[in-house]
Amino acid sequence: MDTKELTKKYIMNTYGRFDLTLVKGEDCFLYDENGKKYLDFASGIAVNNLGYGNKAVEDAVISQVKKLIHTSNYFYTEPQAKLAEKLCVNSFADKVFFCNSGAESVEGAIKLARIYAGKFSKRGYKVIAMQNSFHGRTFGALSATGQDKYHSGFEPLLNGFEHVKFNDLESIEKLIKGENGKDYCAVILEPVQGEGGVNISDKEYLKALRNLTAQNDISLIFDEVQAGLGRTGKLFAYMHYGVEPDIMTLAKPLAGGLPIGAVLANEKTAKAFEPGNHATTFGGGPLVTAAAAAFFDEITKEGFLDEVVNTGEYVNEALNGLKSKFSGLIKDVRSIGLISAIEFYSIKSKDIAVKLIDEGFLTTTVQDTVLRLTPPLIIKKNHVDLLMDAIVKILEGYK
Repeated sequence: MDTKELTKKYIMNTYGRFDLTLVKGEDCFLYDENGKKYLDFASGIAVNNLGYGNKAVEDAVISQVKKLIHTSNYFYTEPQAKLAEKLCVNSFADKVFFCNSGAESVEGAIKLARIYAGKFSKRGYKVIAMQNSFHGRTFGALSATGQDKYHSGFEPLLNGFEHVKFNDLESIEKLIKGENGKDYCAVILEPVQGEGGVNISDKEYLKALRNLTAQNDISLIFDEVQAGLGRTGKLFAYMHYGVEPDIMTLAKPLAGGLPIGAVLANEKTAKAFEPGNHATTFGGGPLVTAAAAAFFDEITKEGFLDEVVNTGEYVNEALNGLKSKFSGLIKDVRSIGLISAIEFYSIKSKDIAVKLIDEGFLTTTVQDTVLRLTPPLIIKKNHVDLLMDAIVKILEGYK
């Protein structure tokens, strides 16, 4: 049996896969089993921020594999300590907890907010989350996620999550200042809602929310699993807004493609965790943290993020030109740094994605009518031109 047949026979049917078997990656390109080349505007769902075959990350992995792949967190390891230092020195945070995925980082963030409330703020256990959000597939993260389609079949979800409209401060104020306002211990949101369709927070909204939560000693959690680590053109998305959260979650690109997650927090909040409160067997292992340290050094090199901003502006301009040209087909385009969305009026985004595969381009879809672009951060303007030409060619067939 070939790869596809083996997959269908032995792997649980949880993914709507494209009819494509990938075998190799290089720079911004992926190759299938027949040798066909694809320009990648998906990045493994915003994971491969340095593309494929980055020498610094590869060298770090090979070197660490020869030393130590795993040991228990009952002991100290240098790669973990050094990565923690890099993350904290370059962010608002004072402490970090390492785990294995984005969903795990959200679980850790929620636990930290609740135990902080129990020990210090003396607030309740409820968390305010956003409609149209996505925080992961585990039960805590799923309960925080504000999209019914992910909940279906898994009810009852965990108690204690209230969903409000994104970018609407009044709906949060109503809860916090209401009769049961003391019930709420945290607000969680994505500064950029990735799975929700690349919906971008308003600057004044986040500033006002930061003031509101600080005044009431409510933990503000930013989920930057998808938008963090250079994706928006700044090291972290919160840096666009002039505010700092109490807790932040990271994952996807952090270890250059290896599984890792992180919960970052300021000292005030982090002190709520003590030995025995939270743990993980594999979190922050020496192999993944060595890879992550190399990745972090690459994206913090002088000029790297400037180039992301420059290319992102080029993408934004191209998308607006596309919208103007196909105003009857394209409802909206949204972009910040190198995460973008093309929202169609009625065209199914998966239909466009399949046609783009035929043309040699890989993208992802979110919602029924939104095509998402999350290319490697090393993508070039001529690559953008090639994608836009392909989209024009496809949309001409819909006119």
